[in-house]
Amino acid sequence: MYLMPNAIESKGIAVLKEVLTRQGRKVENSDSKTFDLKVDGKYAEVKTKHTPYNKLDFLSFTDKQYDKISKEDFLIFLICNIDDPEQAEIYEFSSKELREIAPKKYTSHEFNKSVIDRIEKTKI
Repeated sequence: MYLMPNAIESKGIAVLKEVLTRQGRKVENSDSKTFDLKVDGKYAEVKTKHTPYNKLDFLSFTDKQYDKISKEDFLIFLICNIDDPEQAEIYEFSSKELREIAPKKYTSHEFNKSVIDRIEKTKI
């Protein structure tokens, strides 16, 4: 399995695996770096948010994932409210649904906290 770069994604995947397994669905680690899991034999991407669905801000996809959205059918699981795993909200939909709507494209250069931790800075 491709290791997630941040803890929130790993937490979401763990909660999702537990729920799907309880439902009797087949959950496997993905053999693709583009996707997080295989669920019932289909590739699946997992998006995890701290907040409940009613406070959802956006879902982002890598260029590779977006390219796959336009060409392939795969599952997307959205896990909201992960800060309270017992009350996590889990939604499932198909990549085909996203083909029907247009995303906004943002380009940015992101520095995550682990990298920022390495530089000298002063708290004021």
